[in-house]
Amino acid sequence: MYGDSIIEVDHTFGGYNLRFKSLLIGSFTLALLVGCSDEEAPADTEETVEEEAVEKEETEPETSNQNEDLPAAITEEEGVIGGQVYEQEGTAVGTLVLEEGVSDEDAQALAEKYAEQIRGEYPDLNVNVQAVRGGENVASIEE
Repeated sequence: MYGDSIIEVDHTFGGYNLRFKSLLIGSFTLALLVGCSDEEAPADTEETVEEEAVEKEETEPETSNQNEDLPAAITEEEGVIGGQVYEQEGTAVGTLVLEEGVSDEDAQALAEKYAEQIRGEYPDLNVNVQAVRGGENVASIEE
């Protein structure tokens, strides 16, 4: 009974040759190891961070002439999250950050009110006020 049967060994796995599967898995593993190597990543990251810092310095307004009193007063208004006033190149710049629920009409009214307050503080400068809601500029006053 046991001596008469011949056991055949199937050298395939799922229809593919076992050697082919092993080669495929080995290649995939090697690709993962090479792809996940981070030898050059720190250099790229350092360069990117330096470039971003330079760009930020170039685009950030000079805020050494900030007015702390006006933003404190305007943030007491309903719907205003924050604000900022500073002088930049002969212009008094005001920014308002508004809550999501503030309508466009209310945003415009708040921007106009803020512009009037800034004009009172900086009568000799041009005035630029921007109101932002949800990352989008919803009111702009430029004089």
